[in-house]
Amino acid sequence: MITSVFGKSKPINFILCSGIILIYFVIHLLSSDKNISVALLSLELPVVFLLLFSLFMVDFIVKKNDLTQQNDYTLLIVALFIGFFPNIFEHITIVCIHVLVLLAFRRTISLRSLHSVKQKLFDASIYITAALLLDSWIVVYLFIIYIGIMLYVSSDYKNWLVPFVGVFVILNIYLTYMYISGQNIGAASIVKFDLQIQYSLENYKRIALHLLITLLFCINIVILFLKIKTYSSQKKNSFLLTNVLFFIGITYVLFAKNTTYNTEILLLFPLGIFTANLLENIENKRMRNILLILLMIVSFGFNFYLK
Repeated sequence: MITSVFGKSKPINFILCSGIILIYFVIHLLSSDKNISVALLSLELPVVFLLLFSLFMVDFIVKKNDLTQQNDYTLLIVALFIGFFPNIFEHITIVCIHVLVLLAFRRTISLRSLHSVKQKLFDASIYITAALLLDSWIVVYLFIIYIGIMLYVSSDYKNWLVPFVGVFVILNIYLTYMYISGQNIGAASIVKFDLQIQYSLENYKRIALHLLITLLFCINIVILFLKIKTYSSQKKNSFLLTNVLFFIGITYVLFAKNTTYNTEILLLFPLGIFTANLLENIENKRMRNILLILLMIVSFGFNFYLK
């Protein structure tokens, strides 16, 4: 069954999860009213490659930082969760933001090694600022870098200044480009903030998704409370950083502009960790298989019936 395949970490599992994303893409193409053409594929295939790369990043972060046991549940769950966004292939902006946030988180959580600290902080700030150029509310993700500094490298005051340097470099390049090209700097996306919460109770699919997200988070909190004493200090910090990433993602989802669709995709990584930890704490294999099968059914249901 499913747990027998993904219960152990194997290279073949990444190929299987990549296949799931490709199946979603085929379903999207066949269920779309658009005519399949070279022009359409040139727009949406890059999104597929970015999603596959994000899947690789998820796998790398989890295994490098021991966020789960030696299994590939997170990989499978994230691949299945992508099915909750059947139109994601039409929105390259949010997928680019998703990849950049994962790259920034990878550099931030790797501060635990205490090697190349300033380089990692600079890289993380570069990634977040690059995403900031796509949507101004991504600025909230700079907070994750400073949480990382607090947890791992707070003793050196210079570390607190490094992210500002990264932000300044990217913004300076961007604003210089806008000035040279004669564009209006005031019209740049980085200066557009709408403090109104962007949420509608009329989108039942989104409400159902948010209820599932809330349920998984509540279960995660219970598990974390029960198991925290058995975790090492490094693992506690890693889980704290993952939970902070989740809350930052919630903030972004609430305030992101209406022009940025499927913002919940930024919650996939922490949700994958939460669900994997839930499965690890279920001793009954049959129950684990049932939960994964139900998740798979709901995921494909979103593609076929809730587009």
